[in-house]
Amino acid sequence: MIVSTILYYVLSASVFLLYGVGLSNLVSQSDNYGSFMLTCIKALITSTTTVLVSYLIVNALLAPVHLSELYPLVTVIVFVIFSAVIEVFIGIGLQNSITEFGVPLLCVLLALNEARSIGYAFIIVSACVMAFYVLFGIQLAMRNRFSMFAPSLGLRVYSLILISFAIVLIALSAFNVSWIRYLEAAQ
Repeated sequence: MIVSTILYYVLSASVFLLYGVGLSNLVSQSDNYGSFMLTCIKALITSTTTVLVSYLIVNALLAPVHLSELYPLVTVIVFVIFSAVIEVFIGIGLQNSITEFGVPLLCVLLALNEARSIGYAFIIVSACVMAFYVLFGIQLAMRNRFSMFAPSLGLRVYSLILISFAIVLIALSAFNVSWIRYLEAAQ
């Protein structure tokens, strides 16, 4: 069940390919390998702690008084608090904080919206954030590959990367993911 959930959110329902979350940040990022691991760790810690605390607040405080529709506001407040605290400890710098804000927050909102328990919320948000950073690595490899062969007056590298992501999206949409259910039955 856990493996199928991870595979579903990383491969089949990739938040970044289907919804386009963070694609503009992904394509416009430079070839900066230096802070890649630190931003990945920061995004994972921030998003997982936010989803855990927000899930508890929503179910313990907001749901009993029928104010569940306020969960995005509560989630944003909790996310900002945890992001600021983790920024102090990791110290990546404020210049990267703006681009790091959208992707983990939208992953947290997706996890809170689709999870049926706190464990699944944790798994969904972890899978979505890790999928973004795997996609970031793939994008860097494609950018390096396209920059070797891109004509100087032809298509820009950004256009080729977006076209490649569109091809991957079409391939994922055409691929039958019913085999994930067989993984659940085998466990």
